[in-house]
Amino acid sequence: MTHSDTPPNVPTGALMSDAAAWFIDGAYLFKVWQSLKRSDRLDYLKLRQYLESTFATVIDDAYYFNSDPDVASAKQNAFHSALAHRPPDGPGIRVKLYWLQKRPLFWPTSWGGGPVNHPETGRHFELIQQKAVDVGLAFHLMRSHGHRRWRTLFLAAGDSDFHEVVQHLVENEGVQLILIGSEQTISGELSPYARALIKVREIADEIARS
Repeated sequence: MTHSDTPPNVPTGALMSDAAAWFIDGAYLFKVWQSLKRSDRLDYLKLRQYLESTFATVIDDAYYFNSDPDVASAKQNAFHSALAHRPPDGPGIRVKLYWLQKRPLFWPTSWGGGPVNHPETGRHFELIQQKAVDVGLAFHLMRSHGHRRWRTLFLAAGDSDFHEVVQHLVENEGVQLILIGSEQTISGELSPYARALIKVREIADEIARS
């Protein structure tokens, strides 16, 4: 797909020139790109330019959400710093990082209630979750729309946990939703609200880092 092509399933009249917002679940988009098994990396500035050009809009607010076991160090790394640089030097994305939530796993009381250990090494298994990312994304999504009243939302996420927020924005606020990812990884609870799905695999050559 080139910048001049209209994405599939988007009526011409639905393309808006109003400001837009771009919200990214970093772990999700990383996994989508990783699944392509390419040797290069996703260029977020090129992806921003692709979205703005294809949909004839300007991204007014952009956020990237992820979790890390060491948030303080992660905030200082080159990748996260580069995301914050404004165009034309960078994609101009606000980075929000959260702690990974870890808790040791135990068997149910009816099964003895002991720790769940690896059968060979004896290592105690842990459950690692990044639920804070979902809450943070949903919170800032509503906060951003409340302040800026954008009409188009580019959402790089696939979790069904976002469907209530998305449903409200689409049905009650008249927001046009454009999903970014892959059809295999986006929840069936999100896809019905989208005007289009930008399939990363179809535009990978255009948005890859040179």
